[in-house]
Amino acid sequence: MLREFIEQLDKLPQKAMVNCVEINPEKPLIGIISAQNDVSFAHKNLDAICKRVKDGITASGATTKVTHVASIDCTALHGTQSTKYDLPSRDLTANAVELICSNEFFDGLVFVASEPNIVAGMLLGAIRLNIPCAFVCEGTMMPIEHQNKEHGFAHFFEQIARIKTGKTPFEAIEEIESNLPIALGTDCERYGANSFNCILEAVGLAVKGNGTAPALSVERKTIAYKTGELAVKLANSKFTPRRVLTQTSLCNLVTLDLACGGSSTTMLNLIAIAKELGIKNLTFDTIGDMAKSTPMLLHCEDERRCIMPQFHKAGGVYGMLKHLLEARLIKGDVFVSDGFTLEQMLANTTVSNINVIRPTDNSVMGSSRLRTIRGNVAEKGAFVQYSEESSFTGTAKVYSNEEMAVDALLHREIRSGDVVVIRGEGPQSGPGMREIYSSLALLKGFDLEDKVAVITDGRIPDFYNGIVVGHITPESSEQSVFSVLQDGDEIEISIPKGKITCDIKAKELAQRQRDADIGVSNYGNFFLKNWAKTCATAIEGCIYKFKK
Repeated sequence: MLREFIEQLDKLPQKAMVNCVEINPEKPLIGIISAQNDVSFAHKNLDAICKRVKDGITASGATTKVTHVASIDCTALHGTQSTKYDLPSRDLTANAVELICSNEFFDGLVFVASEPNIVAGMLLGAIRLNIPCAFVCEGTMMPIEHQNKEHGFAHFFEQIARIKTGKTPFEAIEEIESNLPIALGTDCERYGANSFNCILEAVGLAVKGNGTAPALSVERKTIAYKTGELAVKLANSKFTPRRVLTQTSLCNLVTLDLACGGSSTTMLNLIAIAKELGIKNLTFDTIGDMAKSTPMLLHCEDERRCIMPQFHKAGGVYGMLKHLLEARLIKGDVFVSDGFTLEQMLANTTVSNINVIRPTDNSVMGSSRLRTIRGNVAEKGAFVQYSEESSFTGTAKVYSNEEMAVDALLHREIRSGDVVVIRGEGPQSGPGMREIYSSLALLKGFDLEDKVAVITDGRIPDFYNGIVVGHITPESSEQSVFSVLQDGDEIEISIPKGKITCDIKAKELAQRQRDADIGVSNYGNFFLKNWAKTCATAIEGCIYKFKK
């Protein structure tokens, strides 16, 4: 692309630029877009990944240049205002990619990032430009060891509750701190923290093991090198995202994610990607229908060990895809890279541990643990996450944001039988749509997972094993039953029926809505407030709303 660009007589300024920045126009030019960030768990070591990517690119006969985008990492910041920027960072990243790469110099791109919303933003930008691209991440962090058991990062939040109740001695803080993770990366105990990097393997935009291999390992370096090679191959064949991301392949990604447990954030991003591609048949409702017929196959065989290392050793994403293909739950005739179909890519794949990656006739659950749910509390829909397909009826305890819910938990105000209502965390009401991570980790630490339910217009992490309803739409900034719930209201959540309801009489509801002071009252600086004004609802993927 670059050679043809500068060969024209009127491109003398461009020729001068190419000479100054030392680009060889005789070879393909592959851009490396890095989210390197020295104050990030997931992005601190990306420079080392970029170096190996460069080696793979140059060995394949191409040239490369590195540029950077801003990134955010909320691993240690849950429960703070900083995490409000997590989901909006997706759209900022997409715009940055479009801006950086619109110069038409690059024949292909390698995106180097780990955080799901940053990676999703990079893919959205690549789709807009329709330029060949490959992805690689830093890998999963080293587990935290405590009392002969491995833990993910939620362990630190859970220990706050356990120390508060005396289940963990205060003196144990020193031992916990002595086992802080020394290998950075994404959370090794959460599939959801790695889900987007996993599903990219299924469409050939990331090499095998990208989503599961540990950080700082020899295998991770090999993956980075192969990613460079893959990018050159895709650039030479002009295999663009719009060629690989079809309606069928996106449905495969939804099925893969659901079989691994389901990440509500990944579903939100897949809906956004479908809308960017102009695919109309991947919606909140179709995901809900697919969830009912997709079994959960990923199982933590050894409860003392974290899930991602077990998943990787058992066969990783390719192993999961193999079982889904054999059960005809995904389509194998879609193209994943130039000249190869998904079925051909998986031809030599084996699953080394069927207790971790279960076959469909021995599933962990007969359907995904992530479902869609509706009712007068969520008139347009919501996601519900659960460990058992059951019902829960309880009394509402209402909080205007997660900080208030956390404070109530630490003061032991929440009891068995409560439905914890956390409002003001939606894309507009937040603004920003945080994961309600801290409150769920504390509930887990207080051993209240199976004794309460949680509902919110925010996002929900996947480590929680109780009933939690998230992405509630309409959110709390709009006139709805959810926006006027009060302490003492009786809320029923029925997973088998897919219903979430509160019995409020019409007259009482009308009075509450007249009296309610509904609006965006939470923290938000200019960027967040502007993003909130322009984004669609959660069930629409929080995409940018174009003004007509």
